[in-house]
Amino acid sequence: MKFISSVSGVSLKVVKAYIAELRKLKRMSKYKKDYLTYIIATARPTEQLDGMNRLGGRIYSKTLSLAFKTHRQKGFWLSDGGLKAYLKFKKYPCHAHSVQAIIDDYCGARRSFFESRKSNPNAKPPKKTRKFHTFTWRATGISYTRGKLRLSMGEDREPLWIRMNKKFHKKVPAEISLVFNRTTKHYEFHATYITQPKKAKSKIGSVVAVDMGEIHPIVSFDGLNTEIYNGREHRSKVRYREKSKTSINRKISRCERYSKRWKKLKRAKDKTLAALHAQLRDMRHKITSRFVSTCRERKIETIVIGDLKHIRQSIQYGNKANEKLHQWAFSKIREMITYKAKVVGIEVDSQDEAYTSQTCPSCGHRKKPSNRTYHCSECGWQGHRDVVGASNILTAYQGWLFNPVVGVVVSPVGIRYNPNLCRLDKWSPFSGLKSSKPSKRR
Repeated sequence: MKFISSVSGVSLKVVKAYIAELRKLKRMSKYKKDYLTYIIATARPTEQLDGMNRLGGRIYSKTLSLAFKTHRQKGFWLSDGGLKAYLKFKKYPCHAHSVQAIIDDYCGARRSFFESRKSNPNAKPPKKTRKFHTFTWRATGISYTRGKLRLSMGEDREPLWIRMNKKFHKKVPAEISLVFNRTTKHYEFHATYITQPKKAKSKIGSVVAVDMGEIHPIVSFDGLNTEIYNGREHRSKVRYREKSKTSINRKISRCERYSKRWKKLKRAKDKTLAALHAQLRDMRHKITSRFVSTCRERKIETIVIGDLKHIRQSIQYGNKANEKLHQWAFSKIREMITYKAKVVGIEVDSQDEAYTSQTCPSCGHRKKPSNRTYHCSECGWQGHRDVVGASNILTAYQGWLFNPVVGVVVSPVGIRYNPNLCRLDKWSPFSGLKSSKPSKRR
C-alpha cells in the first residue's frame, strides 16, 4: 500500500504542520481570557503583613540567586519548571502556589530580558535581590467563608481573613496581591478577576479613526462627526511636574547622601511626584472614558488608532519640542482606550499614520502644515490639522480613495477636560461582578 507524499505540489509534512498550527491556535482561542484588577481592601501595616512581604522578598531573592548560580557554573539558564521544582522542597511558611506566583514574577522579568537581548546585546538580566516583594495568593488559596475572604497560608497555619466591599462577594478572584502603597503607607489587596468581554449589539458596522497628539490627546472622526479632546490642562500639569522635579533635584544634589536633609527632601519629592502622577492618571482616565462612552452611544464597532510605536526614534524638532514629545504619554492613552473599549465590546485596531497630517483629504496634495490649521495650496481646502490626520487614517483603514469631505468641513466639537468630566452612559467596571437581580420579597 502506497501513501500519498504530496498534495497539489505541497508536501504532506507542510500540510501536517499547517493543521497542527491551526489546532494550536484553536486551543489558544478557547482558553483566552480577559482580566480586570480592583483594590478590594486596605489595611495598616502590621507585623504579620510586613512578614509576608519579607517572605516574598526572600523567595524572590532565592529564585534569582539560584538562576544566576546555575548559569555561572553550568553555562545555561535553569527553566521555569526547574526553578519551581527545586524551591518546592524549601518548605516556606505559606501556600505552595504563592511560592510559584513569586517565582513566576522573576521568570516574567527574565523572559523580557531574553526578548530584549535579541535587539540589544547589552541588555542585562534581572539581578537585584529584594528585601521585600509583593506577596500573591492564587485561586487555590482563596475562599469565601461567612462573608469574609479567607487567604490560605498553607497547611496547619492560621489563614489571613479580610473584609471587603459587598460588590465583590459574588465572584472569587483568580489572584490576590498584597501591595504596599508608599504614598498612603498602607497595604492594599489587589484582586484580579477573570471577565468575559461584552459584545456590542450594533446592527450597522461603523468605524471611528483617532489621531493622537501631544496637545490634543484624542481627535476622532467617523465620517460625519468630529471631536477634539483638548489636553492643554494635562500638558500644563506635565510641565509643572518636570519643574518641580528639577527644583527638588537641585536641592538634593547639594546635600550629603542619606543625611537628615537629604531624606527630608527625598520624601517631599516622592510625595509631590506621587500626587502629580495621580492627577495626570485621573485626567487620562476621564478623557478616555468619555471618548469610549461616546463611541458606545453612537454604536461604533471599531476604533482605529494611528500607530505611533517608533515616533520617538524619528523626531528631531529641536530641544524644546523634543522634550515635550518625549514626555507625551500616548501609549498610556492607547492602553486605556483599548481595555475600556474591549470591555464594552468595541474592537481596537491600528493603522500606519505616515503623512496623514500632511495629505489633503479633498485632492490628495501633500503639504506640511506650519500651524494648527491645514491649508491646501492646490484646491484651497482648509481644516484643523489633527482632523485631517484622523480623516486620512480612516481613509487608509477602509481603503477608500478619499473620504467624504463634507464630514471634515463640519465644524468639530471641542471637549475640554474638567474635574467633572464623565461618561455619557452608566456603564461601570463593576458591572461584570454583579449577580442576577434578586427576587422581590412578597
